[in-house]
Amino acid sequence: MSPQEDDLRALAKIMDFLRAVSIILVVMNVYWFCYEAIRLWGVNIGVVDKILLNFDRTAGLFHSILYTKLFSVLLLALSCLGTKGVKGEKITWGRIWT
Repeated sequence: MSPQEDDLRALAKIMDFLRAVSIILVVMNVYWFCYEAIRLWGVNIGVVDKILLNFDRTAGLFHSILYTKLFSVLLLALSCLGTKGVKGEKITWGRIWT
């Protein structure tokens, strides 16, 4: 294995991690701002509530509904910038629009 292959694998892992964090932030955003509906459904996770309250107190990420979404989009954009696209010969405009 060459050092370049190791670097590419490490970059791919970092990009996957950024995508995962972005998805987790969106899930946390839904849980935080839809808490009353989630509680009415009977899904109440006390440990997650404490973690999110502490996270909000220290980071202030949930003060506005847009902060979490903007941060998530930023992480997603960074993960997209770090990956190379491979051109697929079988992809047509019809498939793209579908």
